Amino acid sequence: MEMNKHKANSVAQNSRKRKRKEKGIGKHNDSGGIEKLPDDMLIAILSCMRLKDAVKTSIFSRRWRYLWRFTSGKLVFVDREMETENFKSWVNHILQLHRGRPVDSLIIRFINLVLGPQSSDIDSWVFSAIHKDVKKFELNLKRVEFNLPVQNYEFPNIDKLLSFKYPFVSLKSLILVHVDIEDEVVQYFLASCIYIECLCIRGSSATKNLQVVDPLPNLKKLEVSDCSNIQSIEINAMNLVTCTYQGSKINSPFVKTPNLRELTLGGLFCKSFIFKPNKHSSYSATLVKLVLNLNTRVRKRTNSSPDLPQLHSLKRLELNAVAKIGRGLLFFISLIKASPNLLEFRIELKYPTPDPLRLKMPYPSVTWQQARGGFCHKKLKVVEMISFIGHEEERDLLDKIAEIAPSIEKVLIDTRNTHRRDHKLPKSILGEVREQMKSNVWSSTESHAMVMSCRFPLETKVVVK
Repeated sequence: MEMNKHKANSVAQNSRKRKRKEKGIGKHNDSGGIEKLPDDMLIAILSCMRLKDAVKTSIFSRRWRYLWRFTSGKLVFVDREMETENFKSWVNHILQLHRGRPVDSLIIRFINLVLGPQSSDIDSWVFSAIHKDVKKFELNLKRVEFNLPVQNYEFPNIDKLLSFKYPFVSLKSLILVHVDIEDEVVQYFLASCIYIECLCIRGSSATKNLQVVDPLPNLKKLEVSDCSNIQSIEINAMNLVTCTYQGSKINSPFVKTPNLRELTLGGLFCKSFIFKPNKHSSYSATLVKLVLNLNTRVRKRTNSSPDLPQLHSLKRLELNAVAKIGRGLLFFISLIKASPNLLEFRIELKYPTPDPLRLKMPYPSVTWQQARGGFCHKKLKVVEMISFIGHEEERDLLDKIAEIAPSIEKVLIDTRNTHRRDHKLPKSILGEVREQMKSNVWSSTESHAMVMSCRFPLETKVVVK
């Protein structure tokens, strides 16, 4: 009796399993599942994933074990909190196993690098980028620790590059940070990589005389920053839209750039935009966005108000500048005045430690009458002051902006990082801060920011962070 009952239960269970399988809901049924997809489609899916996540899929099954090796997406390596040797081994291992070609991006950011006498590992990474026919190649070797050796990695010379049959034929973006690259190698990239859209060279001591000259039909973005031995740059690129130059004083590099819309300047060269505006008149009127990094102090200072370039098309102006207690900031009103169609204004001030050479601020000291000259700005909508401390000069600048621009709709006063930055201020500045706090002239940075918010019309949205 019991045996017959057991057989009846077994038959019923088998019948249910068959029905579930027929309906496609069996545990091991592949119908409609991802396993049913062909390898090419699975590889396309893996190519959209982060590299680490794609590698993890190799444990799924024997079929999945090698699929990630043929992906064509982004290969990104960043050495956050990873020991140098482990990072190098990891990059070498992955690049040796990976077989995909072409690849969209190869990005290697190695900020903890201590470069020894041999750089064969990094050479192999460059050659992997060539072999994989990457569209974007970024090699960032910027060191965070300043006490590390300052020797840069030397990018392969022109003879090594030409030893490959078609090096970087599909390249669209090249970003090199703290990599020494010779002028003729840069010229090679510009001449042979017909699809190149972005070229960025930062911290190269081997770059001296650059020529960025048409035909460059696809070049839209160019950056040359902190190249210590730079002597000259010639930019003659009809389709260039965005450019950054931060570095030493050179002759104006902009020969013909009719489509230039966004410009970032820094270093000693940035001073020429303030004091020698005629050098920039050929392109300044077409700029839509301008960023001036006035962080390099100078030996000589002039108190005269310069004849600034007219920025008729400018919509956004960003200033990052050094400042000094007791030194007025009203010159920046002159920049707003020179931009009659400006919509957004952002400024961030830094108070560096005293310099034994007593270097000066990289902008002139002007009076309120010189800065304003009866001007009323009718289009300015957004004002941002970052790292606001509450000095009288900062408050005066905001006061005057409120006076000349009644159309302002939003004001952001950002006090974040103030205490951390105050900790690094020189004793003379900290002493003044303490005295102001004792006399209740300055109770706190935040309270000053709140007081400043009352200087704007009620309809203006004021945000204090």
